[in-house]
Amino acid sequence: MKVRHGVMWALFLALVVAIQIHSPEPVEPEVLAYRGVPDETFWMLRRHALRFAEARAREGFEFLEGTPATDSFLIRCKGVPVLHVERQPPLLLIKVALGTEHRAPAIFPLKATLRWPLEPLSYLEQVLSGVQEPTLQDRLLLALAGDVPEDERCGVRK
Repeated sequence: MKVRHGVMWALFLALVVAIQIHSPEPVEPEVLAYRGVPDETFWMLRRHALRFAEARAREGFEFLEGTPATDSFLIRCKGVPVLHVERQPPLLLIKVALGTEHRAPAIFPLKATLRWPLEPLSYLEQVLSGVQEPTLQDRLLLALAGDVPEDERCGVRK
């Protein structure tokens, strides 16, 4: 019985590793929702993010505008999205990709700066607004994936 149980665990771990190899980035980012913000506040947030990315461009960060139809912007780390801010009235959403703490830890002080002037929704309000959290499976896969290779990270001094 013990051998059979051990084989089951080995198969489970092999399956998790196989899934991770085919899907290195979890699909669902961490999403924080805030009450809608006035134009001035949104443009201030955008300026902070743009300055952040410009100051760290040599480290691999890049700022991208959203489409003309949406009020949004994105910061990527060596081509991988790590922070996305989108205004969907009456909400403002800040999305941080899972694994950002390994890929681009410098995003977290920026996220704190962006959140400072905003009024967050409670957890229940966020759920009722349809804002999804990453699944347990995404978080488990990320934990098993480990660290990001140094050449794929941003902000790493050589």
